[in-house]
Amino acid sequence: MADWVFSSLLLLLGGGLGANARYWIGVFVRTVQGPVAFPIATMLINILGSFLLGFCVTFFRNHPDPARKYWYLLLGTGVCGGFTTFSTFSLETLELMQQDRLIAASAYAFGSMFAALFGVWLALKLSGGRVV
Repeated sequence: MADWVFSSLLLLLGGGLGANARYWIGVFVRTVQGPVAFPIATMLINILGSFLLGFCVTFFRNHPDPARKYWYLLLGTGVCGGFTTFSTFSLETLELMQQDRLIAASAYAFGSMFAALFGVWLALKLSGGRVV
């Protein structure tokens, strides 16, 4: 089997697992929480996904054994990516900070947040949609 086919299958499986975990954890937290006064489910998912991605980076992405790249594809890119892309955003921001590129890290973090908010606002404005 070609490497790209195997990699794609790992991403498909991991992404599906992560998306399902996100959905069902969100359902559970919202059920326990009751009426939503604060989006705690999404916040918890983002924190948990970032925490798990930190372990995936440590144990798989930078490991000298090349076979571990497949574990990173499955668990890091696949599961964590399907669970929350916020984990990747957090990792990339931290990497910039660890490289002492604080201005780049700040620009990336704040720029991403404001641009994403603007993107949602613009789409709602253009489509006539409403959040509430």
